[in-house]
Amino acid sequence: MSDIADGLVLRASRLRKEYGKGEGLVRAVDVVDLEVTAGETVAVMGPSGCGKSTLLHLLGGLDRPSGGEVSLAGRRIDRIGEKALARMRRNAVGFVFQAFHLMDELTAVENVELSALLAGSSPRAARRRAIDLLERVGLADGQVSSHRRCRVASVSGSQLPAR
Repeated sequence: MSDIADGLVLRASRLRKEYGKGEGLVRAVDVVDLEVTAGETVAVMGPSGCGKSTLLHLLGGLDRPSGGEVSLAGRRIDRIGEKALARMRRNAVGFVFQAFHLMDELTAVENVELSALLAGSSPRAARRRAIDLLERVGLADGQVSSHRRCRVASVSGSQLPAR
C-alpha cells in the first residue's frame, strides 16, 4: 500500500544535514526518522541551536540533506530538481517564518498577492485574494485601501508582523 493510501503525508528516513568538513564539521541534523500522517499535528521542540530550523528546512524542501530521504505526499523531494522543488513548495507546503521576509519596495497588498502571481493566478484574481486575506487579519476597509499605496516599511508594526 502507498504512503498516501496509509494517510502518510511526510516521511523522513535517516535524515542528516552537515555543514563544514573535517574538524569544522557540524552535524545540524543527525539521523532523524519521522512520519507525519494526514491531520496529525507535530511540534518540533528543543534548545536554541539544536537543529529545529534546519530540520524544518529539510522537510519543506528549502534545503538539501547531506544524507537520508525526505518524501512528501509519497514523492521523494530530496532527489527532485530545483524547478520541481520550487513548484512543490509553492503548491504543497506552507511556511511561517520567524522573520517574515517582506519586500520593502512592495505595498502590503503586493506582498500578499505575490505568491498567487507566481503560482499563475491572473493579476485581478491575485489582487482580490490579497485584499480578502488582509481583511481576514484585520486590515479591512479604509485600512486596506491605504495599504494598497503604502510600502510595508512604512506600515505600523502593530498592523503587519515584525520583520
